[in-house]
Amino acid sequence: MTLKNKIEFHVLKLIRMCWFYIRYTINPWKEANNISLPVFPSMGYSVLRFINNGQYEFGEISIIKNTIENNDIVVELGTGLGYVSAYCAKIIGNKNVYTYEANCNLEKQIKLLYKKNNVLPNLKFALLGKEIGLKKFYVSKNSFFSSSTEPIKNSFCIDVAVLNLNDEIKRINPSYFIMDIEGGEYEVFKFIEFNNIKKIQFELHPTLLGEDKVKEIFEILKLNGFLPSEKFDFVNNYFFTRK
Repeated sequence: MTLKNKIEFHVLKLIRMCWFYIRYTINPWKEANNISLPVFPSMGYSVLRFINNGQYEFGEISIIKNTIENNDIVVELGTGLGYVSAYCAKIIGNKNVYTYEANCNLEKQIKLLYKKNNVLPNLKFALLGKEIGLKKFYVSKNSFFSSSTEPIKNSFCIDVAVLNLNDEIKRINPSYFIMDIEGGEYEVFKFIEFNNIKKIQFELHPTLLGEDKVKEIFEILKLNGFLPSEKFDFVNNYFFTRK
């Protein structure tokens, strides 16, 4: 990127941020797929831009919209703002949606979204892992980005409770597994017991994982009878099913 391009980018970013500040100060809500999202300037430029242009979680929602059924039970890792879990709850009911978020700093935003949309999925602030205990979790100071796998720029570290993933799967008996956990998907696929899960929608992070780990994830899914769907074509968003 040339110096001229860098200047143009930052000028455009500043103009957009000014617009976001004015727009979402007047009305701090944005509707997408019949879900109202709370919008705060503190979300950071990337999140604000995607919410504003309707691209926030676009791949995930597009897949779920075409694959979720009334009799599904959903387990979601990575609640984020609560958009996906709220969308699912609108379709299959609160009692059939279980969602887990490691970043407790998102509690205010998630509960605002649930209240506005009159939904109340089963929400827990915890990581799901192989062993019960505590784990270091890195949270960005300047955005909503967070990670359990490695420190990130301008982040602080918190200790997060870890629940046993396979115990939760046995307890809930989900049919649909959804995951967006910023690189933590490799660790999950290494030890998960799929039980009665028939559908998996997940976001893959190849820049964090590397080519070998990505291939290993696909091999694990294949060995457990899951096949990729050819109906959807979203960058790094995948949908697998098995009979």
